[in-house]
This record gives sequence, structure tokens and C-alpha cells, in this order.
Amino acid sequence: MNQTIKISLLFILLLSVSLAFGKDTKNQTDNVWKNLLKNHANCVTWISATVRIEISASGQSFPPQEQKLEALGTIIAEDGLTVLSLNKVDPTNTILSRIRRPGASVQVHYTEVLILMQDGTEVPARMLLKDVDLDLAFVLPIKEEEDLTEKVAFFPAPGFKKSKSPRKSPEILDGVVSLSKLGRNLYRQSMLRRGWVNAVITKPRKYFVIDNTSPGTPVFDSAGNWLGVVVYKMEAGKPSAIVTLPVEDILEIADQVRSRNQ
Repeated sequence: MNQTIKISLLFILLLSVSLAFGKDTKNQTDNVWKNLLKNHANCVTWISATVRIEISASGQSFPPQEQKLEALGTIIAEDGLTVLSLNKVDPTNTILSRIRRPGASVQVHYTEVLILMQDGTEVPARMLLKDVDLDLAFVLPIKEEEDLTEKVAFFPAPGFKKSKSPRKSPEILDGVVSLSKLGRNLYRQSMLRRGWVNAVITKPRKYFVIDNTSPGTPVFDSAGNWLGVVVYKMEAGKPSAIVTLPVEDILEIADQVRSRNQ
């Protein structure tokens, strides 16, 4: 009887220690994520794009249309270079799905691109690159005579200066968060979206499949390490799923963008 009581007490003690450790770990992770929101919320910004759309189908050209779009983007450099989901600022796929005519053509021209800062400042920018295969668009502030970009402070995602060599990959069921912002109707308030890793795809290209994310936003692990940016997985030129493209790929492409535009 005494032996049974001792075993029971030992089990209860071990269980208590385990629960306490789990609670401490959760609290530590929550604090890391709250600090991300507090210190780095403005690495996510809204992008406004005004586009001129020209459509032709079956030998017929339609009158040009103008459309204003908004999308979330992640600032990845101190000069304001921002990456976002191309599909959010390029309505080509949406229009083609409605036309459904063989040989239809859609041309999208960007007449105005603005980076919408949290304080209400609108920074003129230009489209540097559109990568249809990876669903990426890169925009950069325009340096005007008044040099507005010197007056505006940009806050890149934490970890943007780290090496572009492969980082520790998340594992299935790992908890993560993405930094995001609410829409204009909710005053563009910064927010966290908690999710978890459902799958890690390694071939032919590495992607993370993560729940509860929004295209254009950065994703971080439990230690606050930047994992990547959310985009659409493209299939036959059309968005087929929401995935996270690793940060090392994002930064490598960003370097290529800069080298082409110098």
C-alpha cells in the first residue's frame, strides 16, 4: 500500500513539473510574439496600386478600365523595398476567369503605386519586378526632388540582414505567427495571426504550408525567427493554394531585383 502511494505521489509530482514546464514555454513563446507585434509591426504595410487594364478577345478590344487595388506587403530593406503577392495587385487571372474566351488577352499597366505608412503618409513607389511563377511583386519608393524617402523611416522585417544561407526549417505542427494589418474599415490596426505548420514541401521548390495566413505577410517561428512570406502557389499560371516562400529565397530574388535596376 505504501509503495502504491509513493508511486502515485511520484507520478503526480512529475505531471505537475511537466505541466509547469509546458506553461512556462507557452508564456515565453507568447512574449516573443507580443514583442514582435510591439517592435516590428510596421514591417508590414498596405500597398495601393492603381492599374489601367486593357482587354482584347476574339479580335475585339474593349475600352480601357482603371482599377484601384490594395494589398499587404512586407518591407525587406531599409530603403523601403517591399515584397507582396502579385495576384493581389494584378487582376489578370480574375479577369480571364470571367471572360472565358480562347485567345483573350489582358494587359495591366501601373499608373500609380503608393506605400501607405501607418501615420497616413503615402509614399510614391514603382513596380520593380513581377514574378508570375512565384507570385511575387517588388516595389521600391521613388526618390523625388524633395527626397521624401529620407523623411520617411522604413522598418524592415527583423532578420533581413542575416545570411541568405539556409536556416533551420520548421517542422510539422510547429506553432508560428504572421504579422498583418487589418483593413481600412478597422483603421489598418496591426495584428498577429497564430497558425501552425501543416506540411513542409522540399521539391521541386521549398514551401511551408501554414494555416491562418494572408498573402504578402511575414511568418515567424516560436523564437521570433523570420521564416518567409506568404504567397500563392501557382499552377498553370493560376493561384492554387496559399503557401509560405522561405525568406532565403525572398532575399536572393531581392538581390537580383536590385542588380537589374542599378
